Amino acid sequence: MNSHKRGLGARGGLALAALLCLSAFAVQALELQCHAPLRPSEPRGLSLYVMPLLGADCMLVVADGQTMLVDMGKDMDYPVIRDHLRRLGIHTIDLAFNTHPHSDHVGAMPQLAEEFKVGRFLTAFPADVAGPSVFQKRTLTRLEALGVPVERVSDGDRFTLGGAQCLVMQNAIGDMNARSALLHISYGEIALLLAADVDVFAQNRIYRAYPDALRAQVLKYPHHGTGDLDSGFFKAVSPEFTIITHGSGDTKKSQCLLDRWDIPYMFATRGVITVHSDGEKLFVSQDLMDHFLEQAQ
Repeated sequence: MNSHKRGLGARGGLALAALLCLSAFAVQALELQCHAPLRPSEPRGLSLYVMPLLGADCMLVVADGQTMLVDMGKDMDYPVIRDHLRRLGIHTIDLAFNTHPHSDHVGAMPQLAEEFKVGRFLTAFPADVAGPSVFQKRTLTRLEALGVPVERVSDGDRFTLGGAQCLVMQNAIGDMNARSALLHISYGEIALLLAADVDVFAQNRIYRAYPDALRAQVLKYPHHGTGDLDSGFFKAVSPEFTIITHGSGDTKKSQCLLDRWDIPYMFATRGVITVHSDGEKLFVSQDLMDHFLEQAQ
């Protein structure tokens, strides 16, 4: 990794602008940088670390020292996830939240549970769920052997992580992606929406169920940035910054939409994205991997 100053990795390139200030609920500021090195979370506040995976999700949330892993990438992503967690000084995962049991969202969990102490594993799907690329049974079998408690969550469930309030939103019908669970995390006046892989059909149903609860300054784009956005859902969220967990080549349509609305975004594939908030302000940075930094110079 390299931390030389470069700009925001949005609009398909690496611009030289290093700082943007945007309103956040009219009173906060959003600072975006594309040069800061990865560093451990502050002892107080909310931090989100988005792992640099291609077409897979793994995000670490730290709230006032408590840790939660939201999705766990593919089986082959384990070394990358492990190394970044170690760099952040993480030894214990208090909660592991799985949005849905596809291999690109839970594949590395068995290996992670071998390496890190896991307090609880939360899943939005029943233990016997089956289908193509579904890794739930294998994961739960290994967690049971390791003595990790497994809990089922469903639409409308709430829980806390430090001072953060977490709300589960889940559409009940459709395929595995359509039924994946969204996680809305609020801390003070700041909110994040991690939108899993929900399609436009599921987005519309969730918007109708939660028209006033979706608002978030930070949006993890649904389905890695490769799918569409429902207009009602998008307006209800009204994001000020968006994270795409795929590369720039396969997300052109999403980029065009975000450009049209003048919403900055970063690609997780270019390096770990860090979002930190004290409950009033947001600070967003990215630790660019060397080859992306070289492209920008």
